[in-house]
Amino acid sequence: VFEQDPSLPIVNIHIAFKTGSIMDPKDRSGLTNFMGEMLMRGTQHHSKRELERELDYMGAKLNFETRAESIILRGSVLSSQLSDYLKILNEIITEPSFPVNEVEKLRAEIISVLQEELGHDSQLGTRAFTRFLFQDHPYGNPVLGRISDIRRLSKEEVVRHYQELIREPLLLVVGSGDSTQQTITQWAESLGQELTRLRSTQSHSNRTQGVEAPHPGNHRRLLIIDKPDRTQTQINLGQIGIRMTDPNYFKLYLGNYALGGHSFSSILMREIRVKRGWSYGANSAFRFGLQPRSWVVHLFPAAKDTQKALEYTLTLLKDIQQHGISHELIHFAKQSLINSSGFMYNTPAKRVENTLLEKTLHLPPGFMRSHAEKIALLQPNEVNDALRNFIRPENLAITVVGTAQALKSALVKAADLNDEWIEIEPYDAE
Repeated sequence: VFEQDPSLPIVNIHIAFKTGSIMDPKDRSGLTNFMGEMLMRGTQHHSKRELERELDYMGAKLNFETRAESIILRGSVLSSQLSDYLKILNEIITEPSFPVNEVEKLRAEIISVLQEELGHDSQLGTRAFTRFLFQDHPYGNPVLGRISDIRRLSKEEVVRHYQELIREPLLLVVGSGDSTQQTITQWAESLGQELTRLRSTQSHSNRTQGVEAPHPGNHRRLLIIDKPDRTQTQINLGQIGIRMTDPNYFKLYLGNYALGGHSFSSILMREIRVKRGWSYGANSAFRFGLQPRSWVVHLFPAAKDTQKALEYTLTLLKDIQQHGISHELIHFAKQSLINSSGFMYNTPAKRVENTLLEKTLHLPPGFMRSHAEKIALLQPNEVNDALRNFIRPENLAITVVGTAQALKSALVKAADLNDEWIEIEPYDAE
């Protein structure tokens, strides 16, 4: 899919494969991300340094991203350099060399990042919540992996993973800029043919077919990530979410914006931060996938306000489940989303991202552009009905990064739990 835009002499190309961290084996978390990063660390014809020099000479950019269900090479280049750039991309994707010295360098870099993450409570909390919510489901796989797993990765495992995942049926090319649909299509088809030729004699499993839906929780539970001397805590509480193809998606999208959107008018921000000053921020958000992923409320209060912030948030959610959100606030949120909807697709770069999302999550073409139209049709009663059927305060997974000794009794009271449903683990546990 390519959108021609001659306004600037630049071409943006995203090469995605519709597979991601959900494909990491159980004891090899981070393998998909590791493999993808290694693509840019040397080919059969160029070392990592030589590749970087070639890209620098063109004035080009190339980055890699791993998601749960996609891996993406994002690039941009001057249109005058496009032909040479596409040759480099083709080489990176079809002829990586996975040099042993670069495997070891990348291993050290990722372990360093993971160790540094232990000092960032927000990242620590998000990672712990994802694992705690999904338990053994692949959506709980940490994208970067666990330190113990990264230490065990071998070059042979990385090569096998590459051969299994980098395949023509999973290939998606999306771009925009100063070129033509024909140019990009011909290159993409050539790339696909080369991948087909390379894989023609290789066996592969059916693991790339995706995953089953995660099971929602049937009771409330709490995990305390014990970190010494915390004066601020990170609270995440949430549940399994919905697909973007769910009939209630737009209703819940609007309802969530009224509840916890990034606005001082949202209920969580107004009640938790503005009125009571119990948290420096309060918001809620969905994460989406081919299967239902997560819906999460995030608070980061001072340690002394943690009990009150958590307790009152649970009360708010129960009240919304029972009584809904005021029609006035829903109308305000509705108008806000409609008025800002143009920013979802007002640049070619955003439209490329929208297309990537639509293609990787099996959404109809133009889905992202339809938000204003769909939201304009919604009425407060149907938004509240959707919220009432979705929110389950009694079944939430709750994680708190803080000092367990100082917080446990207060959190037990706030969450109304007995010891059977409470876990405590050190912040540096894997």
